[in-house]
Amino acid sequence: MSDLLFRGRGADVGARAPTSIVRAAGALLGLCTVQLFATLGVFDALGMPLSLARALAVTIGALLATSSVGVWLWGTTATGAVLLLIVSYTPVVPPLLDPFVRRDPESAPPVDAVVVFSGSVTSEGRVMGPALDRLLTGVAEAKRRRIPTLLLSTVGDDDDPTVATSERDQRELAAAFAPELALRFVHDVHSTRDEALAFAALARTNGWRRVLVVTSPAHTRRACESVERAGLAVQCQPAVSRSYALSRLDRPESRRQVFADVLYEFAATLLYRSRDWQ
Repeated sequence: MSDLLFRGRGADVGARAPTSIVRAAGALLGLCTVQLFATLGVFDALGMPLSLARALAVTIGALLATSSVGVWLWGTTATGAVLLLIVSYTPVVPPLLDPFVRRDPESAPPVDAVVVFSGSVTSEGRVMGPALDRLLTGVAEAKRRRIPTLLLSTVGDDDDPTVATSERDQRELAAAFAPELALRFVHDVHSTRDEALAFAALARTNGWRRVLVVTSPAHTRRACESVERAGLAVQCQPAVSRSYALSRLDRPESRRQVFADVLYEFAATLLYRSRDWQ
């Protein structure tokens, strides 16, 4: 009977490792594999909490380590490591991103309002990361094109209803950069689909037929097609990204982040198209 590493592999050392050590090695390999694939954004794309993935990997690794297929754990860890190196240090990522980025020409008919998709917030309700990029770009585009109205969605903490939503911070930021803009909000949204339907309903109420949609580059195609599916004419504009430079994906961390975005959007696009939401 063979196991993870210590029996039936290589030279016969005349001894067998204790089962506890073999199981511990299997658990460690399982955890390493999860961390490698988590860095690539696999579990975000699957919608699986990282804590659950870690617990499952440790358990499965410990159980498989003493079996005849225990050596496969080395294969999964090596696969994750090789994939991480390829993503980080080769130019394979930019072509993967291109199909998900949509930028419509400004020569299209004028728009009635700017729609800004939301994103993550801090526990104080402060917009951060991609959400901040989207808001700042939306405000800048509204000012530059002299579009008077900005449509925003509010986000809070689903796990803690006592946490403030993003509305106050969004109002403060918009007022600081463009106090002349009229702000309109939609609430209680939890997905791109929710936002698209809420924005479309608000637009119909106000007689707006065409909107400029601003969101993160990798999110543009799914977001804009979702708004179009909800009944609005759309002009699509990627937000200026401060997380990575789209024109020069020459840093390993930037390539990994873009790859994670691509994986997430690929999975989400499959879901949305299967449900006719996009």
